[in-house]
Amino acid sequence: MTQQEHQQRQQVEQQLRQNWRQLRYRLLDQFGQVSASDLDAATGINDLIARIADKTHHSERYVENRLRELAGVGASEGGQSGERFGGGEQGGQGRQGQPFGSQ
Repeated sequence: MTQQEHQQRQQVEQQLRQNWRQLRYRLLDQFGQVSASDLDAATGINDLIARIADKTHHSERYVENRLRELAGVGASEGGQSGERFGGGEQGGQGRQGQPFGSQ
């Protein structure tokens, strides 16, 4: 994984954590085979991607790309990801390693 890919994964995780309540419903809609408890139990972006890929039989790359779209993080959108969900808050920092649903 390149440095840029790693940074994008961190940005996706931050956006997901900051906006978990609204984004988890979009994830459940997009990946119908995944349960709310699967999503809530994931402890980080890599775990979340692996859980979704396992349940849906999609590749991890596909899942990661869908998560980036949902979180508004990607190479083409520049630095706007914080604004898209009203974020700029740093509330997601320091929660890595905790389940997404523990907020």
